[in-house]
Amino acid sequence: MNKQWLSVISRAINSDLELFQLNQTWQAIHREYNIGLLQVKKLRLSSADKQELQGLVKEMTGIDLKRTHLIDFVEMDREQVLSLAIDEKLAGLAVKKNRLAIKPLPGKQLKLNGQNYRLPECGHWDVSLENIATIGHSSLWIVENYRCFDRLDIIKLGISAASTEPLVVFRGDNVYHERTVINLIEKLQLPVWVMGDLDPKGLVIAQSYPNFAGLIAPEITVLESFFQDHEKANRQLYEKQLAGCQNTLSKARYPIITACWELMKTHQAGVVQEYWLLDRVALISHSSQSAE
Repeated sequence: MNKQWLSVISRAINSDLELFQLNQTWQAIHREYNIGLLQVKKLRLSSADKQELQGLVKEMTGIDLKRTHLIDFVEMDREQVLSLAIDEKLAGLAVKKNRLAIKPLPGKQLKLNGQNYRLPECGHWDVSLENIATIGHSSLWIVENYRCFDRLDIIKLGISAASTEPLVVFRGDNVYHERTVINLIEKLQLPVWVMGDLDPKGLVIAQSYPNFAGLIAPEITVLESFFQDHEKANRQLYEKQLAGCQNTLSKARYPIITACWELMKTHQAGVVQEYWLLDRVALISHSSQSAE
């Protein structure tokens, strides 16, 4: 018995009405349990029918729909649901809600809540935002693509980048949500450096972060060589993102964003950051105020 079935049954047994529109859900419930009386395009549920549905739900799920509203499950974790129901998957909170993937730079320690931790070079710490009270890092690095975040140990960092001790954070996907990263930034109020794809959308996202401090990327002259390489410069990526980004980037307030945008427009292409894993090109810190 899924959430949709439980929802319509709950509304019915807590209603004084007897006639309900015979939608697909009610058709499926009636076909499965043969409760109620079909009347053209409606389903008639007597008081006895409603009691039978209530008992059926109680037996199958453990939920007493006269005492528990399904909306109560929305803000519950799975273990909390088990105190009211049999199926923990009725929980409204996603298992990975408000969780982050974090790590230090290779060879450095993770400084979290007054403790120092040594992590494997290829790996990260999965932690809930609410469990991060303090960190001993002076900045945040937001890494766009998971592969680069996961294998940061094989990416070459220039002195300006390698000498720092940021907290490195994966930007997010369907498991780790970007909104949680924004909440972390707002909570810690530290400078934010972005290692992302160098394409129009990547620049728009980078400059949108609160406390944006700059980009982690190759030197401009080296980066230009990537844009000049037809095997690495992605013109389709640029064309796909241009319409949605050009207006925002034309008004960019950070010189480094403007400099990269001009480079993209000149070559009409973007470059994805996975090349930093292949070419062993050194990445440096480009201050948001620089126009290299």
